[in-house]
Amino acid sequence: MIASQAVRLISASPSRPRVRAVGAHRARRVERQAVRTHRVARRAIAASSWDLRIFGLAIAVIVLCFGLALVYVSQTTALSVAGYDVQKLAAQRDELRRQNSLLEVQSARLDSPARIAADAQRLGMVHARYVPVIPARSLAAKR
Repeated sequence: MIASQAVRLISASPSRPRVRAVGAHRARRVERQAVRTHRVARRAIAASSWDLRIFGLAIAVIVLCFGLALVYVSQTTALSVAGYDVQKLAAQRDELRRQNSLLEVQSARLDSPARIAADAQRLGMVHARYVPVIPARSLAAKR
């Protein structure tokens, strides 16, 4: 009677498999085996879950490192391009300064009174001795 009650209790529990054993000793042995199998299965699931977590973490770290390397390379490239642009603009500025100084020298040479007088003589111009000035009132009255 006791053995049959043990078998009924074991078979009635929802978390354990149904066992139809003849004796209580065999029922206990089957129950221990089921508990061991259940524990091993839980450990295997926990271990595989832990492995998946570590794998996911490793992938995340690799992706993060790749992203940081990509940002570093893009920033370094942008800095190099900006440096080349600065050098090019500095060379252009120096060339424009040189051209400006040449133009200033040429302007000073062309504006000199001696050159203007020489060109005027070459064209046959003479200095006017008398420059007539017309008063503005007489022009306004004629209108």
